[in-house]
Amino acid sequence: MTNHWRDLKNADLILINGANPAEAHPVGFQWFIKAKLDPERGPGAGGGAKIIHADPRFTRTSALADTYLQIRTGTDVAYFGGFINYVLDKGLFHDEYVRNYTNASWIVKDGYSFKDGLFSGYSKDKRSYDISTWAYENTATSGSDTFARRDMTLQDPRSVFQLMKAHYARYTPEAVENITGIPKADFLKVAELVGEMGRPDKVMSIVYAVGLTHHTTGGQLIRSAAVLQLLLGNVGRPGGGVNAERGHANIQGNTDHAISWEILPGYMRIPAPGQKNLDDYVAQSAPKKSDPNSWNFFGLNYRNFTVSLLKSWYGKGATKDNEFAFDYIPKPAVNSSWISIFDQALKGKMEGLLLSGMTATSIGPDSNQVLQGLANLKWLVVMDAFPTTSSEFWRAPGQDPAKIQTEVFMLPATHWIEKEGSFVNSGRWAQWKDQVVPPEGNARHDNWILAELFDRVKRLYQSGGGKFPDPINAMTLEYADPLKPSFDELASEINGKDLTTGKQMASFALLKADGTTSAGNWIYTSSYTESGNNMKRRKGIEDPAANDPTGMDFYPNWT
Repeated sequence: MTNHWRDLKNADLILINGANPAEAHPVGFQWFIKAKLDPERGPGAGGGAKIIHADPRFTRTSALADTYLQIRTGTDVAYFGGFINYVLDKGLFHDEYVRNYTNASWIVKDGYSFKDGLFSGYSKDKRSYDISTWAYENTATSGSDTFARRDMTLQDPRSVFQLMKAHYARYTPEAVENITGIPKADFLKVAELVGEMGRPDKVMSIVYAVGLTHHTTGGQLIRSAAVLQLLLGNVGRPGGGVNAERGHANIQGNTDHAISWEILPGYMRIPAPGQKNLDDYVAQSAPKKSDPNSWNFFGLNYRNFTVSLLKSWYGKGATKDNEFAFDYIPKPAVNSSWISIFDQALKGKMEGLLLSGMTATSIGPDSNQVLQGLANLKWLVVMDAFPTTSSEFWRAPGQDPAKIQTEVFMLPATHWIEKEGSFVNSGRWAQWKDQVVPPEGNARHDNWILAELFDRVKRLYQSGGGKFPDPINAMTLEYADPLKPSFDELASEINGKDLTTGKQMASFALLKADGTTSAGNWIYTSSYTESGNNMKRRKGIEDPAANDPTGMDFYPNWT
């Protein structure tokens, strides 16, 4: 979410795509209803925010929406594209916002084009793009920075604005009807409401869930929504934004901590082959300013965040002389996403797999492929509180257990009720929860299982050697009991320390690249300061005047 759950009550119009919050997120859905029932909200003179639900299925969200649009699966790009075309064609975009706070005025290099469904630089033989023309025309500067040339009138034919206008002109109401199945008249009624949201006194929120993300074109679907919101000036405003409803209570926390293979904690890129040192990595990975007025906090602090992360992992083993152990980080040369690894299993290129807190056979786009992949392994380890469709995959219809040689190890892990720790919800609030009941039977915390597994692997390296033992041997586990690290210790470590004073870091803005600070994830620096675990703070609605000084339901000291 760019905003948060409670902020939805500040919206005048809410578009819901690929989501069913009334049933899947019933607690959060109360804020949709609050906006709907607020007479100060809504298009025109108000009377309550309007909710538009576009979905292939009619659900309880549809029943509570003001308008339900039945849309063909996966056609949301045309749906959003139609709104973008409508807004541009009728001049309903937020003019000041678009000119000053987006890249609409930036000039694209000569040679960029889009024709017959293909962008410039496409190679039919390689089936890939040379994206050298997908860049901005730069202006000369006195320093090392290069900035994009701009046309504040938005009239240059190679400005992002004009190129975008030409690109989206194809999404006429007739085309939208043909692609999405939404009747033209119904689409235009909603488009009129959307167009009104470009006014400075109105704001719209777009809400989505896995109904968009699970498509192979999920990135394009969500980016289309973002383009629309930027044109309307609805990003960075109360009641606005592009807001993802996460799958369960800690999916956001998992993503922040790099559950995706291509990132490190804090959304920094995983290093690539050929990046020999930190200079190479930062130069090729950190975002760069394309405008002198750009803040670019993430890019300017990329090295600070990276070195602090390496110090958190490798402690005294990460020094200036060894590039702070940069060489210890894997540099994958191929796609290693969880879907693609089952291709490797099918090809016999993967011997074993460890699944923790997820069951691959139930959540992927091709369950049969996953089943075949699991059956082709030598061993499978499943860490979970209950048996899953993955730990019991050999029982699936069509499977012949007599022919499956995979050895399955089921490691009973604790349920969330049986442990303390943090939940990071869709709105990115990190909230601490207590243990409710003690673990039953032989169940152990996931981190204890992994800590002991790591210890055994490390001892094997120490006794038997190995091709590259350094990353294993240098890893620091500075806990009271390295085999049983507490959740409190882990939270403190993630926050990070000032290594010169031993005190907890107060802000990610204070992280440094000289090896004097550590942080397991820069985003969470300030979550566990010298004053204690801030995720336990609970200054909420019992005193709104004191705890919500903005009056906009932010409650900055709730967590």
